[in-house]
Amino acid sequence: MMRWSVRSLVLLAVFALFAGSVFAQEFSDISGTSGVADDGLGKGVAFADIDNDGYVDLYISNKGGANKLFRNNGNGLFEDITATAGVGIDDPGFSMGSVFGDYDNDGLVDLYLAKGGRYEIEANRLFHNLGNGKFEDVTDKAGVGLKSFTYSASFVDYDNDGRLDIYCANYGPGAKNVLYRNNGDGTFTDVTDLAGVGDLSWSWMGVWADVNGDGFQDLYVVNGRYPAGEPNRLYMNKGDGTFRDATREAGVTDPNWGLGAAFADIDNDGDLDLFVSNYVGDNGLYLNNGDGIFAVASERIKKDHQGWGKGPTFGDIDNDGDLDLYEGDCKLANQLYVNDGKGNFVDVAGKQPQLQCSTVRTKGTAFADVDNDGDLDLYVVNWGAANKLYLNDQNDKNWLKVKAIGSVSNRDAVGTRIKVFQNGKQIAFRDVATATGFCAQNPLTVHFGLDSAGSYDVVAVFPSGVEARVNAVHTGQLLEITEPTLGQVTAPR
Repeated sequence: MMRWSVRSLVLLAVFALFAGSVFAQEFSDISGTSGVADDGLGKGVAFADIDNDGYVDLYISNKGGANKLFRNNGNGLFEDITATAGVGIDDPGFSMGSVFGDYDNDGLVDLYLAKGGRYEIEANRLFHNLGNGKFEDVTDKAGVGLKSFTYSASFVDYDNDGRLDIYCANYGPGAKNVLYRNNGDGTFTDVTDLAGVGDLSWSWMGVWADVNGDGFQDLYVVNGRYPAGEPNRLYMNKGDGTFRDATREAGVTDPNWGLGAAFADIDNDGDLDLFVSNYVGDNGLYLNNGDGIFAVASERIKKDHQGWGKGPTFGDIDNDGDLDLYEGDCKLANQLYVNDGKGNFVDVAGKQPQLQCSTVRTKGTAFADVDNDGDLDLYVVNWGAANKLYLNDQNDKNWLKVKAIGSVSNRDAVGTRIKVFQNGKQIAFRDVATATGFCAQNPLTVHFGLDSAGSYDVVAVFPSGVEARVNAVHTGQLLEITEPTLGQVTAPR
C-alpha cells in the first residue's frame, strides 16, 4: 500500500480544492451555431432584454459596416432582426459604445448609439423601443444628436429624479464630454457646464458608480492619447446636480493611456473597487476603503506582460461567491483572472486557450447568462475577425439572479444597490449599471454565486432611498424586486 505523509495529504487536499474552485467551469465556443459570430469591425457589445421575454438580446456596434441586433430565441439560437427592427438600427457608419436604457419609464429598454466618423463627425442617435422588437429614431425630438465623436455613452440617473440621463465620453482634441439631463417629456437638456463634468481630455469611457455610499452616482472618466496618456478623472456627485473633481484625493488619477474601466466589489467588503485597463502602461486595480478613497492594489492581479488592455468585465464565472475578471487584449492574448475569494487574481486562460483569442484585436467584452441556466456566458467583440460567444458549462444551482424594478426610481433601477445577507451578515452586493469596461454593457439583471445549501436575505436599496427586503431566499432562481411606493416589503415573484 502506498503511504502518504501528512504534508502530502494536506497539499493534495489544497490542490483538489483549488482545482475544483478555479477550473470547474468550462467554456465552449458556440459563436457559429448560435448565429452571433459577426465578423465586422467590432467595437461595442450591449446586452438587454428588448422584448421582455426573459432572455437577454444583443446589440453589436461596428466601426464601419452595419451594426447588428440579435434577438435571443431562448433555444440557444439568436435571430438577426436588424433589418426588421426599424430604420437606422443597422446604422452603417462608425458606431462605438452604444447602450440600452429605458429613458421614458415605459417598461421597454431604448437604445442610444455612440457615433464617431470616418470623414466627418456623425451624430449620435436615440431609438425609442416600440415593443415587439421595433424601434423608432427620435433623435431630433429628444435633442441628443450630438456630433462630437462619442466613443461611449451611458445611461444614469445622476440626480435621482427617477429618469435616466445620458453621458457621452468624447474623443479628440477639444472634444468636451457632454451630460444630457432627462426632462421627463421625451426631451433632454445639455447640463454639462452646470454639472461640471465637461472633461476636455481624449475620453474613451465614462462609468458610473456610487463610490462613497451616499446614494448618488459618481462618474469615472477614462482618458488617454498616444503616447503619454492622460490622467483619468473621478467626479464626485454632490447631490445637488453638480460634481466636484475628486481624482487626486481619491487616488485614482492613473496617468497611463486608459481605454476601459469597471467597478466591482472584488473582496466582498461592501464597497465598489475599480479596475482600469490601459493600452499603454500597467493596468490599475484600486481598492475602495468605503468612503471613496482608494488604495493601489495592482499587485493582486498576476500577469506576465503590461499594456494592450482594452475590454475588462467582471462576473462570478464559477459561482463560488466572488467576482472574476476577463480582460480583452488588443495585441497578444485575452486573460481570464480567477478570484481566490480575497481579491487576488490569477490568469487561467491558458487552461482554456479558446478564451484567449490570441493575436486577435479584442474590443468590448461582456458577461451575460444567455441561456438562463444560472451561469455567466461570455461575449467577445473582435476587430476584423469573428466575434465569440462562449457558453459557460458550470451547470449547478449555486446562483441567484436579481432583477430590480423601479417605481419611484427609474424603471430600470439603474443605481440600485442589491445586497445579500446570510445569518445577518452581508456577504455580497452588486450595483445595477449600464455602460462598463470598454464599449460594453452587461445585463441589468445582476448575478450572484451563492452556495445552494444556504438560505439568504436580499435587500435592494433603490436610488430614491427606499429599501425592499425579501427573506429566506433560495438559490437557483430569478428574484424580481419591485420598488415599494409605501414602504412595504416586496415579495418574490
